[in-house]
Amino acid sequence: MNSASTDYDVIVIGAGGAGMTAAITAAKNGARVALLEAWDRVGGSTALSGGYLYATGTKQQKAQAVDDSPERMYEDIRALNGDSIPEPVLRRFIKESADTVAWVESLGVKFPTEYCVSPDGIMPARAHAPEGNGLSITEKLDLEVNRCGIDLALNTRVQELLKDDTGAVTGVRLPDGDISAGAVIIACGGIGGDPALLDEHCPKTKRNGDWRWYVGCQTNRGDGLRLTQAVGGKVSGKDSGLFLMTPNFHRDLEVIGPAWVMMVNSRGERIMREDGAYWAVSEALEAQPDGRAFAVFSHEQMLAAEPDPRVLQAIADGTITLNWTPEVLTAQQGAGRVLKADTLAELGRQAGLDPAKLEAATERYNRLAKEGNDVDFGKDSAAMQAILEPPFYAVEVRPALAIVTGAGPAIDGSARVLSDSGGIVPGLYAAGETTGNVYGRYYVGSGYAINSALTFGRVAGQEAASFALQNN
Repeated sequence: MNSASTDYDVIVIGAGGAGMTAAITAAKNGARVALLEAWDRVGGSTALSGGYLYATGTKQQKAQAVDDSPERMYEDIRALNGDSIPEPVLRRFIKESADTVAWVESLGVKFPTEYCVSPDGIMPARAHAPEGNGLSITEKLDLEVNRCGIDLALNTRVQELLKDDTGAVTGVRLPDGDISAGAVIIACGGIGGDPALLDEHCPKTKRNGDWRWYVGCQTNRGDGLRLTQAVGGKVSGKDSGLFLMTPNFHRDLEVIGPAWVMMVNSRGERIMREDGAYWAVSEALEAQPDGRAFAVFSHEQMLAAEPDPRVLQAIADGTITLNWTPEVLTAQQGAGRVLKADTLAELGRQAGLDPAKLEAATERYNRLAKEGNDVDFGKDSAAMQAILEPPFYAVEVRPALAIVTGAGPAIDGSARVLSDSGGIVPGLYAAGETTGNVYGRYYVGSGYAINSALTFGRVAGQEAASFALQNN
């Protein structure tokens, strides 16, 4: 793709899950497609993920007799996020979610009927786990890109979008020239690879300092957001995304913290249901004035620690590093990240907590554990382990692990990018992590990011091809 005079019906920016899906769909709808990727390979963050797809109405759900429906999914997500996801966007995702799972299966990816799960243990089982992980999906997408005859250019970062006198997007500018197109789809990931953009659009994460790190593709530097702003597109999704708890032992991925600890804030007060959904744990941490908490536990608890089974369900095998094991916790004592004391009062002083409040919180926690009824937060009685015998430990945690970011171009239910002045930006579409109004205030559950990326990739590909061919 060296010729500056090359024309296409559709140009897709980004060759991750959303971008490859969009390109394939556009090509199958009769469009001549160019696929531009800034990295030296395809796959993006989808290839780095567990590959779960969040959906309702699938054959996998039916095989497991999961009690679910599109309307229940809608109500669940609305209850969690209010109107932070526009109704047309949410309705379109829900309507297409099962079809996307079936479409991915048609490419050769297998989703065992017995493995549709609910990692948060609250909503119905909607997380569809593939055999393999996200790479198993992107490998099939890559093969389909080749079969469709799509022109793929790696190591190619778009500098700006081209517009005509009416404001319609008509192509892209590359370092070596311009390429014209009837429509452009932005699918180049989120803003996690640009710390300054994260500070601006996810200010709640700024206080995490050097604890904060982004697990997605590092070429995701906010290109979609900047390109959209430059052509008058609407940007939304401030502070949206998924930012999970981490003890900052090292740059690792665990997703779900231990259910067997007691979580207190920096005043020494218990603040959450420790075995709650990961988004609820993050919400409780983010609600603290300093955004911090401390996991408190005994030596006996540490020795008996086992991986939370939800961790192994939320992320595919082989992609996680466990933090909350006896071996890791013992090693981190030497690094000063695990505090140890013979009394709770001394532990509180070491951690900078109010010793009296920590003692009171622990006394009440132990009483509730003995009674088997957590009337304060509703923690499952099986996870309520009393903190009895010294030595005692405390580990600081913060919601600093950026899984996905949610700030970027706002779209409608047809994946068209909205305009800052109202209406849409003609000829411009978006899908995937780059979008700004798909995730909502709180992340929905395992597989939502990947399936919303693929679903709106399919929608964008179809809509962009139709627009380009009709206006050719």
